[in-house]
Amino acid sequence: MTGSRIARMTGSPIASAFALGMCALLAGCGGSGSSSPPPTVAPTATAMTVVPSPTANTGSASGPGCLPATTDSNGGPYPAATSSDCTGNKTVEVDIVPDPKLNGGFSPSNITIAKGTTVTWVWKSGGHNLHPFHDGIEDMGFKISKTFDTAGAYPYACQVHPGQSGIVHVR
Repeated sequence: MTGSRIARMTGSPIASAFALGMCALLAGCGGSGSSSPPPTVAPTATAMTVVPSPTANTGSASGPGCLPATTDSNGGPYPAATSSDCTGNKTVEVDIVPDPKLNGGFSPSNITIAKGTTVTWVWKSGGHNLHPFHDGIEDMGFKISKTFDTAGAYPYACQVHPGQSGIVHVR
């Protein structure tokens, strides 16, 4: 993979330098000239079990009833088997965090929201992306938001770290 291809994929000079350095460390990447895109990691869908909210939270961030599963940031599995009920929130924050077993995780990794809710992912750990919402590999401090207006299930994953995945259920 060439440096210019990495720059187009990430859109950030810092992320490009990181990706180029990582590519040099991986077997088969050095100078092969391959132009194939990074592998797509398909998150596995889980049966949705919603944890009832003890109190509705109409604030602007994760709060009571929108807490991450105990497995989030703690070795997975990702997404968590139980969905956090965030339907009382107008906005929800999902943190991209270190994980002792997977090199990264989402917290909370399985959420249920109402239509019109905005989810903001915050990189609290660098070197991750958020496929299919954002394919650039970003550093700590990066944020991206998406408002979900249509009911359905929206799986996502970090293509850099197999097993790091999440899902947003929209009612």
